[in-house]
Amino acid sequence: MIRTLMVDDEELARNALRRALAQAPDIEIVGEAVDGVDALEKIAELQPALVLLDIEMPGFNGFEVVQQLQGDPPAIIFVTAYDEYAVRAFEANAVDYLLKPVREERLDRALDRVRRGTQRRAADAQVALQVATEVNKARSGPLRRLAARRGKRIVIVPLRDIVRIEIEDKLVFAITATERLLLEKTIGELEALLAPSGFLRINRGELVNLESVRELMPWFSGTWRVKLANNEERDVSRDRAKQLKEAMGIE
Repeated sequence: MIRTLMVDDEELARNALRRALAQAPDIEIVGEAVDGVDALEKIAELQPALVLLDIEMPGFNGFEVVQQLQGDPPAIIFVTAYDEYAVRAFEANAVDYLLKPVREERLDRALDRVRRGTQRRAADAQVALQVATEVNKARSGPLRRLAARRGKRIVIVPLRDIVRIEIEDKLVFAITATERLLLEKTIGELEALLAPSGFLRINRGELVNLESVRELMPWFSGTWRVKLANNEERDVSRDRAKQLKEAMGIE
């Protein structure tokens, strides 16, 4: 059975999709989500093999949900009422893009692609991640928000509120002016994801939001320190100091 999660903020759309999926005996609907944050929580909880994902939703849109996924993500089939979101790009790849109302033959074709086996599905999901990331960049520029955990809940954090990101005991945390939130990505993944949004790695275990940097001070043995908007001072390694100075416009 293919464990499947449906994500759509409209109940009528979920009902229609559920009826269509009832014709596929190997599809097991393990849950439903009503917005982008709910989708991330259900994906983490239920570990579906397939997600049928709307695009225009409250919280995170469908592309932003895909950006937040980590590790070995599920196969993604986008299901939307809008035809302007790179339909041709998705049609050319193994992960599909369906327009509402979903036609039975198109749904069958999309599900056949998912049935090709675990190895192929993993490759399909990676293609979907790459395509969705590029489409999202093209339509909305650098990432502006990030999913984080506050206890058992997933919350949306505007990047402007994050002062820095750090590793502690192999866990990664976002530090804001008021709280410390768990991130479910590696520091390397976050470095690549957030570079276009103005985050820079200053040492092995930390990224800083360049907008939060208030002072840059020489320190010992070629190292530097930065003072941040929350009045913290953080060490900058020698190999990162040049990048930081260049980013801050310092010769």
